[in-house]
Amino acid sequence: MNTGTEESHKRSAAELQALLDDVPSDRLVACVPTHESLILHDGEKELGRIPLDGIVEVSLRDDTSVQRSYPMGRLLFLGPLALLFPKKTVREAYRLSIQWKDPDGGFNITFLRIPTRTMADHMLCMVERSLYPEVRRELAQKAAKTRERAAESTKAPSPAETSPFITCPHCTMEFRKSDLPPGGKCPVCGQPL
Repeated sequence: MNTGTEESHKRSAAELQALLDDVPSDRLVACVPTHESLILHDGEKELGRIPLDGIVEVSLRDDTSVQRSYPMGRLLFLGPLALLFPKKTVREAYRLSIQWKDPDGGFNITFLRIPTRTMADHMLCMVERSLYPEVRRELAQKAAKTRERAAESTKAPSPAETSPFITCPHCTMEFRKSDLPPGGKCPVCGQPL
């Protein structure tokens, strides 16, 4: 493993929560489940990992607030009656609360800020679903297949595969692959390539 991943495993819960709190409010923290942990990522870097074996409870908290204000126009127009009709501004906010046990045996609570109800419900369902053993097995199989594909793609391609030219076997004329007409026939002899 690389050192960034090892550091994220060794991070304490307090450091993890501090990193999550430092993420700007316009950026969403992604919670990506793997077969062994939840990866917390802010779009630029990995903030930390929470082991799936240690998760005790996942819940959603509603931090929505309503702010009331009394605009000057209403006060001038309605006078004291404007106090009966305040302007209400709803600030929608949610937190995903993850209670987990670290490998040392201590209990921790991590909060993830989420701006909308739909995203919060989706993230809650995704994290709860990743706790099932059959889903974790499926994720492990997908990870193994991805590693195999990555190993295959690192093999050097043959020169014929990388060449932008193609040679007609009938008339031995060489053409660019991008210049061939639709249908795959040689423009000189008319034979299929």
